[in-house]
Amino acid sequence: VGDDAALKQAADRLAESGMFTTVTYSYVSSPQGTQVKFQVEDTDKLFAVHPDNFVWLSPEELNNELEKREPLFRGGVPSAGEMYTRLADDMTAILADRHISATVRAFPQAPQDGGAILGFLYTVGGVNLPVRSIEFVGASPEMNSVLQKVAASTVIDANYSLSKLRTNADLDFLPQYRMRGFLQAKFGEPAGKLQDATTGAVSVQLPVKEGLQYKLAGVQWSGNMAFSTSDLSKALRLKIGQPLNQEELEEELGGITRIYGTRGYLDAKLKPSFTFDDAGANAMVHIEAQEGAQYHFGELQFANVSESAAAPLRKFWKLRAGDVYDNSYSGTFISQAGRTFDFSQFRIQVIEQAHRNTKTVNVVFHFTKINP
Repeated sequence: VGDDAALKQAADRLAESGMFTTVTYSYVSSPQGTQVKFQVEDTDKLFAVHPDNFVWLSPEELNNELEKREPLFRGGVPSAGEMYTRLADDMTAILADRHISATVRAFPQAPQDGGAILGFLYTVGGVNLPVRSIEFVGASPEMNSVLQKVAASTVIDANYSLSKLRTNADLDFLPQYRMRGFLQAKFGEPAGKLQDATTGAVSVQLPVKEGLQYKLAGVQWSGNMAFSTSDLSKALRLKIGQPLNQEELEEELGGITRIYGTRGYLDAKLKPSFTFDDAGANAMVHIEAQEGAQYHFGELQFANVSESAAAPLRKFWKLRAGDVYDNSYSGTFISQAGRTFDFSQFRIQVIEQAHRNTKTVNVVFHFTKINP
């Protein structure tokens, strides 16, 4: 009975880890001892383990420590079972062995738009790990100066986090390259190293491949019907022969998209792509206009005000049912009507109700009384 209870406990432990979909065992007892046979079936899917701010050991050293504590662990963990939380407890214990009072927690990682788990992020909490320096490995002296200035206000003195540094690379550092024509610049994986165990100071290395600095060779348009190619090109301030500023290009395309809205094309999208000539360090810009359907004005409503107050406002409104919708007109209306009517006691919210099936837009002005 004792043997059976111990074996059942061992089998339960294996099953609870989540590393196996099935666990069965059998044993034969004899005067020479007990022969045990476990039969297991591995789980179908293991997920990556991503330590976010564990700077006391290298990734390889941490992995080795975890394998010593969890013989079943081989770099990945299942989404079910105890293994992914066991690793967090193991990391906490590893820190305790180094007289560091901290708690490690595991968080499932999934795409921002939802979907299946991609891995597990392990975050050390309860300790300060300020970034004191960052080295942009591979950056030219000119770009290093630019990046260091950006890092001073975004990374330096902030707590070290791999996931945050990846975001910094995409949102703070990469745009500095894109606005200077380095359209194929790419950042690698950041790495943090503990500089001072007493203060928790961390130094960071962030590799970058700058690539070529491209000049604008020209702009080609396709799919545009509502506006001529000439008019669209005039709306772009980019100059041929100058470094291609991708940030400025996308900002200007956003402005042109809003102009499309003034002619009823509320679903319009402008998608840029590039053809690179590395020999001449030139880039041709291709812009595909996806204009979509043209919307027309439907109905006008004034909410939370009396009909007697709404009536003169209706007369002031110029768009009529069936007119091509202009998504800038609501703002113009408020500005112009404000010269005739006293809106000072109200907060006005403009609600555009676009109906995809009828390609019409209803406009609602919602008035909220401001308390004196």
